[in-house]
Amino acid sequence: MVKCDTCGVETIMPFKCNYCGKYFCEQHRLPEFHSCTGAYAAAKPVIYQGTYSSSGGSYNYASNRVIRSYWFSKRELRDLAIGSGIILLTPLLRVWSFFLQEPAFVSVYLVILMLAFILHELAHKFAAQRFGLWAEFRLSATGILFTIMSFLLFQTRLLPIMVIAPGAVMIAGMMNWKESGEISIAGPAINLAQAFLYLAISLIVPDALIKALMLAGVAVNSGLALFNLIPFGVFDGEKIFKWDRRVWVISVAIAGIMFFFIS
Repeated sequence: MVKCDTCGVETIMPFKCNYCGKYFCEQHRLPEFHSCTGAYAAAKPVIYQGTYSSSGGSYNYASNRVIRSYWFSKRELRDLAIGSGIILLTPLLRVWSFFLQEPAFVSVYLVILMLAFILHELAHKFAAQRFGLWAEFRLSATGILFTIMSFLLFQTRLLPIMVIAPGAVMIAGMMNWKESGEISIAGPAINLAQAFLYLAISLIVPDALIKALMLAGVAVNSGLALFNLIPFGVFDGEKIFKWDRRVWVISVAIAGIMFFFIS
């Protein structure tokens, strides 16, 4: 186990800060929560300052709100491109022979996988930026490993859903539980919206091949939403549950029905 560089608590799964390179527990993983002295402290933008305060869990805090319009940094665009490439190449290596026979089918399926991941992360990013928070996507070595392993286990039916998470949106700034919940629900919500769209297309289009692709899109997106709605740890569900249990229950019910009964 590794000790948190802020509070000294030992943790099995420490978080490494992308800016200062130190390791922290879940509570202090964000740059704002461990007074990061790395690149984040020097580069974070402050256009408007207003005092906000909130409390939750085992700590209280008050800080300045950072206001920014929607934007992407060069590093973020690079990480998004690499993450998308991993999602495209990992299954392609597994089904390369089938790709040679049905290139259109495989290509559309890979695009469905990539959109499920990209739109999920962008939903978190834009929701956070709407509240004036700093938010950027970052690759994760652990996430890349989980993505590759989960795909292999899913193909052998040892895992019911794929874990598509080569990285995540890092958010910094002070927020209350309502804002945290709304930012967290944005990701699963966009996946459920995609699942509904694919389901509608599958009901309208009679072609069997297209129907199979659309139902695969329902399974991928509802499965990703359901996985992220797990109500503990670093998952979206933990923050949604603390914010509004009704929203969490409804979201889990919709995702569960679409994944287990429709797809």
